[in-house]
Amino acid sequence: MSPLSTTIRTANGIELTVRPLAANDQEALASYFLGLSAETRRRYGPHPFDRQTAETLCASIDPSKTIRFLALDPDGRIVGYMILTREVSRGDRDRHRGQLTPGACASLAPSIADAYQDQGIGSQMAQHVLAAAAELGLEQVILMGGVQDSNKRAYHYYEKLGFQWVCSFWTGADETRILNHAMIRPL
Repeated sequence: MSPLSTTIRTANGIELTVRPLAANDQEALASYFLGLSAETRRRYGPHPFDRQTAETLCASIDPSKTIRFLALDPDGRIVGYMILTREVSRGDRDRHRGQLTPGACASLAPSIADAYQDQGIGSQMAQHVLAAAAELGLEQVILMGGVQDSNKRAYHYYEKLGFQWVCSFWTGADETRILNHAMIRPL
């Protein structure tokens, strides 16, 4: 097993394997993306959720920049997906107003399959990803694109993981404007 891999358990005792994305995960990743509800997709937006994106991600793995972690059930289905990337967007850098340590900061974007939410998977998986980030020499992790203000459950989840509020900001235009919060976690 890779040093970036581990096992976790759901609240009802199902053992899941957490490991980095591999080139042969295309079909499982596409199924995961296509199975997410509209609500989950609306809250999580680092990239499209389609087969083509799954194929592209699996064909372009570069752990020196980005590690995509998966949580897999005993049947090999993906039930959790988290991005840890050293490629911090300009918008995120601007929002964090000089608080980021160049070369030692990464962005995190977590998601859990709808049927597996509220079972402790996100917390355990995020703790593993954050520990891996520290082992990789990172000093800080920010939330990629922040967290939506209307997603109070996620905001409190991030606080429990040790993330701290940095600032609030708006995305979208006119009727589609969404209030978000930038958050950072020292490692």
